[in-house]
Amino acid sequence: MQRQKMSQRVESDTAEVTSVDPRLQQMLNQSIRDQLNQSLSQVSDGERQLLLKQSVLQLTENIIHNNCSHDEWVDLYSETHQHLMSSYREADLSEEEKNQSNIIKTGLVMSVEYSTGTFNDIYRVNAFIRGAYQAINNKENQETIHIVYPACGPFAPLLIPLISYVQQKNINNKIKISLIDIQPGAIKALDQLINDLGVREYIHELECMDIMDYNPGFKIDILILEAMQHGITREGHLFFARHLAQFMTEDSILLPEEITVNAYAGICQTEFATQWDDQDRTHSSLQNEQTRGYRQHIGKVITLTLKNIKDATTVSLGESIELIEGDIVTIPVDIGSDKALLLFTTITVFNNEKISEYDSGITQPIYMPSVCMNFKPKAPQPDDLLVKSGDNIRFYYKMDATPGFLPVKA
Repeated sequence: MQRQKMSQRVESDTAEVTSVDPRLQQMLNQSIRDQLNQSLSQVSDGERQLLLKQSVLQLTENIIHNNCSHDEWVDLYSETHQHLMSSYREADLSEEEKNQSNIIKTGLVMSVEYSTGTFNDIYRVNAFIRGAYQAINNKENQETIHIVYPACGPFAPLLIPLISYVQQKNINNKIKISLIDIQPGAIKALDQLINDLGVREYIHELECMDIMDYNPGFKIDILILEAMQHGITREGHLFFARHLAQFMTEDSILLPEEITVNAYAGICQTEFATQWDDQDRTHSSLQNEQTRGYRQHIGKVITLTLKNIKDATTVSLGESIELIEGDIVTIPVDIGSDKALLLFTTITVFNNEKISEYDSGITQPIYMPSVCMNFKPKAPQPDDLLVKSGDNIRFYYKMDATPGFLPVKA
């Protein structure tokens, strides 16, 4: 196997096909033109806010009650995103507030401008809003439902559309929400959106701070947390979950309820390139059955639930690195030397609301180039892990500025 060529091919091909429908970007470009024309014709704040509320209500009603076709979802999301971006521009962020990104001790902090596009991850947003709706209904007998949403970004897309729906339908006044983000621009834009949607009465806190410094003076009833990229990498999801879990009890709800990562052996060319040749996006329903057949399941790497997060076994390596112990897997005896180690993530948000592999940017499979199964690389790297059939691998989750999985021989 020539790992370098395979890695280069994977990077070039996966950059072309993602879970986000390219039509959404095209529609956004057109909406910018439309909004420019609207601004020149001086649309009033009242008209702009009304269009935003109507669009959010229509989208959320469909998410909760209907099973739309993909094309219908694209149209709904495109329209709502257009109005969200109109609110975003009203916040009048500086260039620094919009474009600054950082690597901090818990991982990547995305720029606010980039974060505005995550709303278009249709099946991720659908699953979380449905899950949040069910979780809130699960707590309907409580006097107050405290919801915390860290790393919420400028739109808080996994909750704010639902809160606007609840407000417009006047169906729940028990909700108190804490929204936290480290980016000043995100909080500034979100404050504008809260004002535009008229949902201020539901907001308990709107805090610009490091989530690791957040200490609520109440029990968290529902925690909505999604701060990761594919393979639970790069961002601070597990840092935040471990910190906030101390403020949750057995009857608290973590959304997502469960994240499972499984290791597979697969052929990168077919997995990341060939099976998508005739597609303009990825989705679990569009997978090629032949490609599925090439995969060999190696084993479960980790399962994350609220209980597992609280009970996790950890290894400390100095002050800056902590490892969370995952599971042990065995390299199959019939694996050959032409397959790469791939990690597949599936997410259960709540009850039956799931995000399967390829449905979202956060469930795209991730290639582990350092694990060389039954071959010696022609261009060795310092972190190569040479393993053969029958060997055991334990996965650790690395908690540092570049979070992700670290496989070691067991």
